[in-house]
Amino acid sequence: MMLIFCFTQVRAAEDEAEASTASAYISLGDPMVLNLSGPKRLTFLQLSADVLVSDSDAEATIKTHVPAIRHSLIMLLSEQKAVDIKSPARREEIRQQATSQVQALIADLSGNQDVSEILFSNILVQ
Repeated sequence: MMLIFCFTQVRAAEDEAEASTASAYISLGDPMVLNLSGPKRLTFLQLSADVLVSDSDAEATIKTHVPAIRHSLIMLLSEQKAVDIKSPARREEIRQQATSQVQALIADLSGNQDVSEILFSNILVQ
């Protein structure tokens, strides 16, 4: 009887540890719409982004700082040229820059390294 109880407690502790170390995706909310510089005409970018965190405990930290993250992404993306956003290779470089920038921002704001990746879940250039 005692053995079953101890095993149940150990399993519950393992499940709790797994839950706190499981990755989680956090949406940054509504799509961001901004202007891009183009050679001849005004170009718009609509982008939805998500944050991948290494553990689910970081979710509260990220949700607290969503406005700062969105601002950081808008500032980075508004500096890009329309032709760069249309190129898949350059888009990946921009995504990596965004990840580095948001990692630094969250480290400054919360002292944590909670951000694993920034993922662009929807991109529309028009």
